[in-house]
Amino acid sequence: MRKILTVVVPAYNVEKYLRDCLDSFMLPTWKEKLEVLIIDDGSTDHSAKIAQEYERKIPEIFHVIHKKNGGHGSAINCGVEQASGKYLKVVDGDDYVKQKPFEKLLMCLETTDSDLVVSNYYWFADGTNRIKAERKEPFQGVKYGREYLFSQIGQDAYFKMHTVTFKTEILKNFMPKLDEHCYYVDMEFILFPIPYIKTITCLDEYVYRYRIGIPTQSMNLKGMQKHQENFDHVLRRLFAYYEEQKQKNIEKEYLFYMENILARMVTSRFKIFLSYPISRKNREQMIQFDRLIKKRYPVVYKKVTNKAVWMLRYSFFCLYPAAKKAFDISERWKNRWMH
Repeated sequence: MRKILTVVVPAYNVEKYLRDCLDSFMLPTWKEKLEVLIIDDGSTDHSAKIAQEYERKIPEIFHVIHKKNGGHGSAINCGVEQASGKYLKVVDGDDYVKQKPFEKLLMCLETTDSDLVVSNYYWFADGTNRIKAERKEPFQGVKYGREYLFSQIGQDAYFKMHTVTFKTEILKNFMPKLDEHCYYVDMEFILFPIPYIKTITCLDEYVYRYRIGIPTQSMNLKGMQKHQENFDHVLRRLFAYYEEQKQKNIEKEYLFYMENILARMVTSRFKIFLSYPISRKNREQMIQFDRLIKKRYPVVYKKVTNKAVWMLRYSFFCLYPAAKKAFDISERWKNRWMH
């Protein structure tokens, strides 16, 4: 019997969190239909040993794959290649799922044939265990459990990696390989398959728990500064993919979705600029970046609606100190919630 769902768990030096992750898939009643591939990406701690414990407990569900370190994208590429389930979901080794909502996702996957099933998620603050929904109503106007054409809801939607469960054959047959030894490949994962998604079903379930506040995360400020070259590389690759799809004359709804994703990426790039101390060099780099986007990708340029970015553009970047202050205040509020 074919598995319904393959969960790919990229695991690199996550011994502190991996048991929480794998415990959430301890569902013996689903052993005929659930596959969890733990991709040990060359861990140097006890992650591989912990993973093997779960493989011994329920070998019908858990399977460990050892590989040389290649980064998050490499682990996902490996998982996609080895997946046998009809659907595939990525759950990072330092995150986890809530079992009851996850079982409802499994039940949905048993009965649907949609190309993409989208559920919700909570932020989970490491240390304090606080949870928070980033978006309480991510799918406004949608009837949950009903299948829609992508053209009906996709152009106004934004799917994060924590929310998506793709049909595996689409990832195997059409998704380009994710970048290896590179951060921010989650943006590649949520954008590359989109031109091949015809149908979507949305669930009103908070399935995923995304752990935030970990010092090593690429999305905290220090991580974003440290890995900004990776961010720029991924952004260039996504723009190139967008241009490639435009040349194929794909339906406008798919282009709208991709433009929305790219506008968010552009906004994040401004956040990286604003995370640094005020300087003339940083201001000039922002201006050059903004001019480049406006010249080459005018549609994406217009879709950037962030207030700080609007403030910079409206003032010809004269309000750079004010935008920097607004950014710092928002970051302090975010950190206050986590701690």
